[in-house]
Amino acid sequence: MSLSNPVAELRHDLRTPVNHIVGYAEMLLEDLELPTHASEKAALEQTVTAARQALEVISLVLAPTRNSVTVTELTELYAKLAEPQRRIIEMVEGLLGATGEEPTPTFAEDLRRILAAAGRLVPREEPAKPVGAAEPISTEDAGKGRLLVVDDEPGNRDLLRRRLEREGYTVLTAAGGREALDVVGRESVDIVLLDVLMPEMDGLAVLDHLKSAAATRDLPVIMISALDDLAAIARCIEQGAEDYLPKPFEPAILRARIAATMQKKRWRDQEREQLRALGYVTAAASAVEAGAYKPGLLADVARRTDAIGRLARVMDRMAAHVHQRESRLQERLGRLRDEVGVARASIETSEVAEGPNLRSGERFAGRYEVVSVLGRGGMGTVYRARDLELDDDVAIKTLRPELLSDELSRERFKDEIRLARRISHRNVVRTHDFGESGGVWYLTMEYVEGITVRDLLDSRGRLEVAAALALGMQLAESLAVAHEVGVIHRDIKPQNLLLDPDGVLKVMDFGIARLSERSTGLTEAGLIIGTPAYMSPEQITGEPVDQRSDLYAAGAVLYECLTGRAPVDAPNMVSLFARVLSEEPVAPSTLVPDVPPAVDDLVLQLLAKHPDDRVQYAVVLLERLQAVG
Repeated sequence: MSLSNPVAELRHDLRTPVNHIVGYAEMLLEDLELPTHASEKAALEQTVTAARQALEVISLVLAPTRNSVTVTELTELYAKLAEPQRRIIEMVEGLLGATGEEPTPTFAEDLRRILAAAGRLVPREEPAKPVGAAEPISTEDAGKGRLLVVDDEPGNRDLLRRRLEREGYTVLTAAGGREALDVVGRESVDIVLLDVLMPEMDGLAVLDHLKSAAATRDLPVIMISALDDLAAIARCIEQGAEDYLPKPFEPAILRARIAATMQKKRWRDQEREQLRALGYVTAAASAVEAGAYKPGLLADVARRTDAIGRLARVMDRMAAHVHQRESRLQERLGRLRDEVGVARASIETSEVAEGPNLRSGERFAGRYEVVSVLGRGGMGTVYRARDLELDDDVAIKTLRPELLSDELSRERFKDEIRLARRISHRNVVRTHDFGESGGVWYLTMEYVEGITVRDLLDSRGRLEVAAALALGMQLAESLAVAHEVGVIHRDIKPQNLLLDPDGVLKVMDFGIARLSERSTGLTEAGLIIGTPAYMSPEQITGEPVDQRSDLYAAGAVLYECLTGRAPVDAPNMVSLFARVLSEEPVAPSTLVPDVPPAVDDLVLQLLAKHPDDRVQYAVVLLERLQAVG
């Protein structure tokens, strides 16, 4: 056991045998019930009394408030403990020597334990040194080191060298300032003992040179000089000297100050080593963030036995896990990229017929040149256009006029778009602007060169499991950032998911579905908020929706990517709604055997009828997809 206070450690070492004596004696007393054991009880009671007297002496001399005791105090302490020790030994040996039947099976054994504990109360030899702060710092405690003695007087150099070598140090010498700098440049030195007055280059000049160089800035320097005026001492300290010793020096003071300086140097070296190790850990964390970490990079630091070593081991394990996860993600993205490439090659290029709103080559809203029609939906038409002011391609979505027929609906839609614009993520199509031109309301968005997941599935039928997981992870990321800012998509479906040639997913139309929900007369017009095959039961029944409705739709998309079919299908809308509300989809693995059980469980949980039974958050969905081996 090691305590920071040596007096506390000594107090602990002496109180421990006292506690043993009292504890065993009291247990024996509890076992002595018969009147015939009166003599044994009396002896044990005197043993306990003597032990408690010893405890009082220990507590008085080695009080908790003390940090040190002198040799004299230690001698007196052991002298006071000798008397209760003698009485305890006398009583116990008398009991052991008595003849007759033992009161208990362990009676003699416990007495011998008491006797052994009493023997530890007083050492056999007198204390050789004080304890705690009063103890001089010895060279054994401080450890040995390499010292450089710099003095132009040969006699001084020899005297100091011999004195320090007798203390166990390795001593190098230099006859002047320049020679001292040469020695420091080629030798490992722990402390420099530097004379102030020397010809050519004096000690202050050497000190200035050492403290101005990065390699020697932290090298401790003790100035030694016959100068004893305060100004000279202050100047040395101001220039960075660790200490100052006047000539002629007292050997005890010299020994103590060198030992103290050596200890401070070790602490500083240890601190620098810890900072260096922490630097490696910080650099490793940056490498993890940049995706450049290689497992085992922290092997050297991880061998440390301190907290930094433990941190390095944890970091290495975490980084290895991240590296493994990233490798798995890249493999999945590669599969998805291959699927997209094959689908793009197989999809025939066909132009979407131009609608009544905009035509190719037309200038729109004063700054956009329409290039082509990208697609049509229930809420409007999407065009590819050129932003002539920024010289960049954008997507323009013109909105059906009945959706924005009054000022209230337009203001509400603006609020939705403002909220959606707060989503900034590589997996979300960025909304730029909302406006009106020539009676046409429109949105401008980031243009993505690619195909929709609907096109991909129509071309490929279904995706490999790895490709489906890569798509699902990116969808989960996009939903996580949207839900964090309070945006619910409400219409997640393959048609709203874009894939660029690199397999990067882009979710479109955040905030758009809300427009339909808040417009009037849409039910009568036959419009539905969301796409039935991907709508959650609560959407179908008109109940309030939250982020879990998006997660249901994500589960439906994943199901179709894995199996090539929607989780629920029907010949007409009414039957479809009924089946969504009542039928449980079959597990994907029943249709595609290579779907892992963990993916089966996850997808079916996402498709739970009641929101409380689903995965509750997109970040949890992402974590579970990442964990699939």
